[in-house]
Amino acid sequence: MTPRMTQNFSRRRALLVCKAGYATEHLESMLVKLGLTVEYVPLEEGQAALSLNELDHHRDILFLDGDLPSPLGEAYGTTPPVPLIGLVGLEAPSRLKALLNAGATSFLKKPVHGSCVYSALFLGVNEHRMRFSLKKSAEKHEHKRHQRKALIKAILNLMEVNSIDDDTAYEMLRKESMKHRMNIEDYSQHLLDECSFRDVRYQSNH
Repeated sequence: MTPRMTQNFSRRRALLVCKAGYATEHLESMLVKLGLTVEYVPLEEGQAALSLNELDHHRDILFLDGDLPSPLGEAYGTTPPVPLIGLVGLEAPSRLKALLNAGATSFLKKPVHGSCVYSALFLGVNEHRMRFSLKKSAEKHEHKRHQRKALIKAILNLMEVNSIDDDTAYEMLRKESMKHRMNIEDYSQHLLDECSFRDVRYQSNH
């Protein structure tokens, strides 16, 4: 499912990883007009005093200056949990690549002109949401694939232990999973983890 587009950025927090100056003064004023609060992240020896784990993905937006050598430190090159908009000064391929590797989904050319800020916000935030949605979808499919493998292994184990066919083994799993208030895939994984197939014995209705 495609996530709904974000068009209003009020009550968001813009975290500026850059040096305050003429290149960003219009950026700051425009962000405030759009309803965002603006904070400059302190730089210590060219690196941001910032932990990516502390960012709020519902609220925060990073603005990262591509002219800084490695402002995110060890996290540079790791996709951040929040939208990241690159500030481009020198348009060298290496610096643009570094911003892309850092997770930038939109760019603003320095010195920043106020008329470009909304478009960069719109693209940056919504592209990040799209990527995040695709990542979650991939993780969900991978989890389901793992669950299907667990279910098949559980059926095969029950068939061997109880000398029954696959339909009967599946029915056993279904009833036992309901008894334990678990879905059948999770119950199958539980049996595999505990190696407790011999505790699930087939009882004929006849």
